[in-house]
Amino acid sequence: MMTEATTTPTTNDTNTTVATTDSTAVAETDQQEYQDRFLEGSQRIVPYDLLVARGKADKVNDPDALTYKRAKELFQKGYSLCMTVPRSLDDEVLEKYEEEIKESSETMVEAWLMDDNAAPMSERILILGQQYEKVLLKNIPEEQKEGFFVKDSLLFSAWILLVGRQYKHCITTLSLAIDTYPDLPARVFFLRASCQLSLGKLRLGIKDLEKALEKDPKFNIVHYVLGTVYLTMENERDNAIKQFRLYLQRGHPDTMDYVQALYALSVLLNGNKKRKTEAADYYRQAREAEKRFEELYGTHTGLSETKRDAILAHEQDRQEAERLIALYTPAKSKLVQQEKIQQLIESGILNTSFPPDPKRCSHCGAKHLKDKPDAPLLACGRCLGIWYCGRDCQVADYKVSHKAQCKKMQASREAAQEQK
Repeated sequence: MMTEATTTPTTNDTNTTVATTDSTAVAETDQQEYQDRFLEGSQRIVPYDLLVARGKADKVNDPDALTYKRAKELFQKGYSLCMTVPRSLDDEVLEKYEEEIKESSETMVEAWLMDDNAAPMSERILILGQQYEKVLLKNIPEEQKEGFFVKDSLLFSAWILLVGRQYKHCITTLSLAIDTYPDLPARVFFLRASCQLSLGKLRLGIKDLEKALEKDPKFNIVHYVLGTVYLTMENERDNAIKQFRLYLQRGHPDTMDYVQALYALSVLLNGNKKRKTEAADYYRQAREAEKRFEELYGTHTGLSETKRDAILAHEQDRQEAERLIALYTPAKSKLVQQEKIQQLIESGILNTSFPPDPKRCSHCGAKHLKDKPDAPLLACGRCLGIWYCGRDCQVADYKVSHKAQCKKMQASREAAQEQK
């Protein structure tokens, strides 16, 4: 329960009224005051989040959407546990929180392997990586520490390297993991392929994508990626057509990639006089799929070079072609992206729960009580270390993540007070 009756509003240094309790009026612990920061580029707008924000998740049965949802829930579980661990590399702290460090690290790595889009990187997670390494090396003889690793520590390192765009080092790390642990899922090859492609090593990237399909024939997005790679290469038109068609056969029609694959085929086949009718039909399907996508997600699929070529090739009316190109051309893309991220934050879709902050509801991001703009937030009645705008958010957040962390946060707070 929340402590509405016992909360007393106080004013902080920035003249912002927040909710606290008499028992916490002494001082906030360092752990409660900490504001985590997600790294630039690691928080991406995922179409499935837009779908949920618009209340249309039940309109799509895409299995990749379900995988993303499970991965996101798993990441939140690990991240919430991580936030209960002090950010110290002190041996005593590491020993006390050893199990939490291991569990949170391995849980988030598992989420990253399920779908890397569901696992953004933050400053706190980077510190957790250092803590995890120290915990693993604790009982290892000094002469054996150099080069020591376990599966999850390798993958944790690869995650950090990939987000940091250290592609060469990421390839080396993933290769070591693949050679050492043959039971790794297909996504590991997919991730290594993304590094190879980022470095312009297209053939090596293609090999890894093919290995990913060998490992998991239902990894359908690989066909789309292969199609886009072949599309950029000389004398690979037939392979591009083959892969895009395979994706249309096996992928889900309510995805951005499905729409783009239709546009790509409308361009690839248009160069053959005997197949212009087929190309035009793919363009018609692409326009219909685009409308369906906009209805679901509230946005279009953007403007790629291939989509531009498709519009110019198939729109008979030049003015209509120019109108469509103007419509799909990104305008102030950074501002638009920031606005969409803010929309997702405010709807409670992106990165729930928020790090504890007396000025922000941990579930939806609101800055005041529901329907009371001048009223401060309310603290959880047990741990006093997390804040909500009302009971609905408190109950929802408790089910998602706070249930497992509440007692631990309470114990951490009480231990900190005893030390003062």
